[in-house]
Amino acid sequence: MTIKVTPLGAALGATVEGLDAGRLEGNGVADELREAFWAHKVLFFPAIHLTDEQHLALGSVFGDLAAVSNDDTDHRRHDTVDDEGRILVLDSSQPMTRAAYWHTDVTFARQPPLGSLLSMKVSPPAGGDTMWANTQAAYEGLSEPIRRAIDGLTARHGRAGLTDFTDHPVVTVHPETGQRILFVNRGWTSSLNDLSAIESSRLLTLLCDHMERPEFTVRWRWSDGDAALWDNRCTMHYAINDYGDHHRRIHRVTIYDPSGAGPVAAPPLG
Repeated sequence: MTIKVTPLGAALGATVEGLDAGRLEGNGVADELREAFWAHKVLFFPAIHLTDEQHLALGSVFGDLAAVSNDDTDHRRHDTVDDEGRILVLDSSQPMTRAAYWHTDVTFARQPPLGSLLSMKVSPPAGGDTMWANTQAAYEGLSEPIRRAIDGLTARHGRAGLTDFTDHPVVTVHPETGQRILFVNRGWTSSLNDLSAIESSRLLTLLCDHMERPEFTVRWRWSDGDAALWDNRCTMHYAINDYGDHHRRIHRVTIYDPSGAGPVAAPPLG
């Protein structure tokens, strides 16, 4: 099998064509997909129409699978479709399924996921796009004084009454590429530790505003059968809620590092 990986004209993302999701082993394609995943951060599979079995098999190329969180810190409840509860259903007719804000998934957990694989089952006739932002590029786009200011800081992640709280480094290192990443997000990061309330609020707002600049983003217009795989360690995403009462149904698996490792702090700046 030969696959074609085509980078998009943006800060991140590439399309993958020619993949037979039923033949992932023994032909080198799994290694090629992993390399493309690390390089492009989001992979789009147009009109691949994954079955549930193929969805699980493709997600398993990158790690262990769960519906949302692999620990008890997530108090939300979601429907699943497979016997082992690994394929999450996000249906627009249900509450708390429209994530129309910039976020990185499950950063309130001790071990946030390394990625997710989404399969679009029903897309609205118009609207419902998803955007992703490259948080490695966002870090690299910070001025040197701001990099120095956030070096060594940690942030509190979580929402009272919805999740538990966990602290993570503000700047992390990607385990595969070694690149430094800005690891805060508007959806789940509630404060920066060891700062006053006004310092935390202003600096966190500055970082989030910077990360969400269009220069760091890519936008995907969905069609039925499309799939997208993203690296949760170095991206954020935003599901645009502009499709009104039209139906939108997604199946998604969340991917975890089998080692159980959480985010690793970047070494001090020299």
